[in-house]
Amino acid sequence: MTDRPDPAHATLDHASWSRHQYHRMILPGGVVAFAVPLWLHHQQPFLAPFDQQAFPLMLATYVLLTALSWLSVPLAWLECAVIIPLSGFVTWRVGAVLFTPDLDARAAQLASTLPWVIVALLITSWVVSERTSLSVNGIVVGAIALLSVASWPAPPWTAEQAQLMNTLLQLLMAATTVIAAQTVVLRRHHLISVRARQALQDAHTDVLTGLPNRRALLHALEEHAHDQRGGLLALGLLDVDHFKLINDRHGHATGDEVLRRLAVHLRSHQHAQQASVVGRYGGEEFLLILRVPDPSSAHDACERLRRRLANEPLHGLNVTVSVGLVVSPVPAHIPTLLDAADEALYHAKNTGRNRVHRADLDPARLTAT
Repeated sequence: MTDRPDPAHATLDHASWSRHQYHRMILPGGVVAFAVPLWLHHQQPFLAPFDQQAFPLMLATYVLLTALSWLSVPLAWLECAVIIPLSGFVTWRVGAVLFTPDLDARAAQLASTLPWVIVALLITSWVVSERTSLSVNGIVVGAIALLSVASWPAPPWTAEQAQLMNTLLQLLMAATTVIAAQTVVLRRHHLISVRARQALQDAHTDVLTGLPNRRALLHALEEHAHDQRGGLLALGLLDVDHFKLINDRHGHATGDEVLRRLAVHLRSHQHAQQASVVGRYGGEEFLLILRVPDPSSAHDACERLRRRLANEPLHGLNVTVSVGLVVSPVPAHIPTLLDAADEALYHAKNTGRNRVHRADLDPARLTAT
């Protein structure tokens, strides 16, 4: 039998490939962002001394990163290499501008720095995860705020100083707006994620008993039946004896409570059995999925459960169960397993109930082809 692909692994690989493609698209933009000002400066000098030194370094960095994005470079390493130079550049540039001796040039240079800061914050929020980008951007804005406090002039202020402070406040407000937007998005995504997980759990949970429902059981059975480690898989199909009579005599509310109490016992049994799954298969039927070393272990586990239920009243009623058991090597054919368990349960019912019957079938019939 060929190996079955892991959907989660395939999804992860696709997400990694998509992010690599995304970086291959945005990194050339970084090259252009630094190359164009340098080319224009070559035609007509206009860059500040700091930019004349920093731009060539940033250009070389993003040319290198663009090349690395097409190689087998780990995604986490590449993302760090993208955001660290850019975040460091804008922080360094703000600091250089704020401590420039020429007061007249500060406001103009600071105004031209604002787009760089916003672009750096946005790129960081796009490149890495939401929580990581929020932390990195928070550090950048915090560093800029500290630099602002350190360079803040003492009153009384001149007109040039007032203009500088106004520009600086605009920069901080714009940067803080990006942080606030990231926080809102992160909270909304977290809320959506929580609701999605809850919806998924609800879709796989039986409302009455709180156990996994039929959909969840079939999903778990699919995983166990195709486990490449092999071994033996046991299915125990459990049915409450005379459940219709319980409903007729005591009412459906009592019948529901019996099923709830039974679910409590099944959970306890599940904890006692390693690598087991138990859930409500439908109506008064429950399904046990066990990984066992041998058929007798599966029979003993089901028999212990049957005796325990027979000796402990459920909601004041003496309730017994019948169990149809089938044991198969893994990998196994799921429809055949379920049919065999159902046939075994039918046999247990027809031979007196309150018993465990194991299907004695040819293993070749149960093995997947």
